[in-house]
Amino acid sequence: MTHLRAHQSIYRQLLHGTVLALLLGLLVSGVLSYLATRHEVAELFDAQLIENTRVLKGFINHPATDADWFRLQLSLQEAASPRQMGLQSSTAQRLDRSHAYEKKLAVQVWSADARLVVRSPSAPNHALAPLKTGLTVFEGQQHDWQVYTVWLEQNQHWLVVAEQLDIRAELSLNILASVLFGMLFGFAVALWGVRRQLKVGLLPLRALGSLIQRRGVDDLIPIALPQTPTELQPVVDELNLLLDRLQNSLSREKRFLADAAHELRTPLAVILLQVQQALSLPPAQQQVILNKLLSSVQRNQQVVEQLLLLARLDSDQAQFQPVLLSFDKLVREVAAQLVPLALLREIELVCDAEPVTLYAESALLMALLRNLLDNAIRHSPDQATIQIVLSCDEVWARLEIIDQGGGIPEQQVGAMLQRFGQGERTDRGGAGLGLAIAQTITRRHAGTLTLNNHNDPVSGQRGLRVTVQLPIQ
Repeated sequence: MTHLRAHQSIYRQLLHGTVLALLLGLLVSGVLSYLATRHEVAELFDAQLIENTRVLKGFINHPATDADWFRLQLSLQEAASPRQMGLQSSTAQRLDRSHAYEKKLAVQVWSADARLVVRSPSAPNHALAPLKTGLTVFEGQQHDWQVYTVWLEQNQHWLVVAEQLDIRAELSLNILASVLFGMLFGFAVALWGVRRQLKVGLLPLRALGSLIQRRGVDDLIPIALPQTPTELQPVVDELNLLLDRLQNSLSREKRFLADAAHELRTPLAVILLQVQQALSLPPAQQQVILNKLLSSVQRNQQVVEQLLLLARLDSDQAQFQPVLLSFDKLVREVAAQLVPLALLREIELVCDAEPVTLYAESALLMALLRNLLDNAIRHSPDQATIQIVLSCDEVWARLEIIDQGGGIPEQQVGAMLQRFGQGERTDRGGAGLGLAIAQTITRRHAGTLTLNNHNDPVSGQRGLRVTVQLPIQ
């Protein structure tokens, strides 16, 4: 099983990656610079070698006698540097005032029959190149030479001018060393700048960590980080969304506990008193108390179920999974389930539902219908009629439940949709959660729920009309 490495540092990773990238860039740049420098130096020296040869050709390209060749030999010896003449180091230091990059030239003049006529002190006795016009590289035992040969038309001789190649390599290396020194100095400056910039760039991340570290358990307000970088903004946004979800979750838990305490504290106290009272009575009189206990337990069971349903509705909406279903069949099914409850009080359920299909969660719609019908049955008088009407158009499905419970004051309509809101309607054992549950389920399905009082001019009956509209698609 692999484990993540602890203490992985973004700063170290970025710094090491940057250093490796810079070093690789320096290496590639150094190699390319050396190759380009060596090529350009060779081109420059070749051009100067050709130019020197042409200048020398201009001086000696005329009919010459042996005396002329002798004077040329003396001139070449006098022009030679002490190093080329092979003098001792002390003498060379006293006489040599040449530049370090002075070209080490060798001059030879050959007759047409391949006889060496003149040579400079640095030139060997053998031919440095084939006697033909052009550039040639000669590999000697001690030195390699770049040789340029031309034909002297006036005196019918070959002029050979050669240059040692080591000066070219030395110059190329010196140029490369200078470039690398500058690059290394620039690398040091760049490294200092990168380290400083990385520290500055990671300051918002450290600031975010510090803000989170100082937060308390109950401090769930959104994180406000001044001048948040673009790359860090998604992290801050997601953290704030997480804090918001945690806040909502804690609020739901607190609301659930408050609802449970509000609704269950008094009934449980009543049940306890009834049990104590039953224990103090003779067995013949305990039956009355037990019937009351049964009614209380049934009511509290309904309250617990409704509270659990509210807790589920308040949970994350990712659990909401609508499917295509027949709403009219669902209405008839729930109405049939509540017929026995209505018959106990001789209440008639009249259902007029046209075919409607929509996307919804079946269990939630059944809970919606049960709560609305149960609420209508509880608050309707005996022998009343409850109408259930389902219709639709191209956009909405419209469900109406019309009871004869006397309606509610207009100023209490909003309170009736809140938890434990019962208003001034007759209390027949309700917990005040039915309409709140119906409102929550309707909103979950992107619908609307409205309450309106109605008056029947013929019968004079008053009641409440509950209208639910749900989108078909």
